[in-house]
Amino acid sequence: MDQLIRLTIRGISLSQIQSGIYVLLLEEESGRIKLPIIIESFQAQSIASALGKKDPSRSFTHDLFLSFAKKFHIRLKAVVIYKLVNGIFFSSILLEEGSDIDIEEGKKIEKKEYKIDSRTSDAVALAVRFQAPIYTTREIFDKAGIYFENGFPIDKENETSDTGIEKNNLLFFKEKSKQDLENMTEKDLNALLNHAVVNECYELAARIKKELDRRE
Repeated sequence: MDQLIRLTIRGISLSQIQSGIYVLLLEEESGRIKLPIIIESFQAQSIASALGKKDPSRSFTHDLFLSFAKKFHIRLKAVVIYKLVNGIFFSSILLEEGSDIDIEEGKKIEKKEYKIDSRTSDAVALAVRFQAPIYTTREIFDKAGIYFENGFPIDKENETSDTGIEKNNLLFFKEKSKQDLENMTEKDLNALLNHAVVNECYELAARIKKELDRRE
């Protein structure tokens, strides 16, 4: 895990502009770099429930998985967000099967480890329930992480970038044309998409996502 960056959940926000849009905001330990991820309503409610911010009487599929895992001595060791393609984050869940002691025979048994691919929102919902760590790679942070200073997003190289963000000024080009987006690199599109989400510019985010999808 030395090459990975540990993340914590900073919060979940609901768009006041576009119905059904939620943003899961993860951050590294210093809190200076944040990773925004668009998630669906069900997963957003499930994560919020596990964080104790919703009605605890409501049960989600992730709660069923937790009960199932405990019954069969399965432990979720960690979640790793390992890839970003066209604005979509890919994650893997690291599981460990088996207990230290075989209850029937009273002796130690060998544990088995598994890795399963998962939607990032589902993986995070499970990680919260298992109290498991969440990690990402340096490559993803460099590609999609947003640097903050005094609560405002800035360009990490302290210069105006092609995405139109200036340090301490939040100059944000909302009127990017279709041709502008077509001429941008995938890295810059992902950065612009994240800034659009953080600043609730969902119309622009939708157009960026459309351009990323076109390149698949």
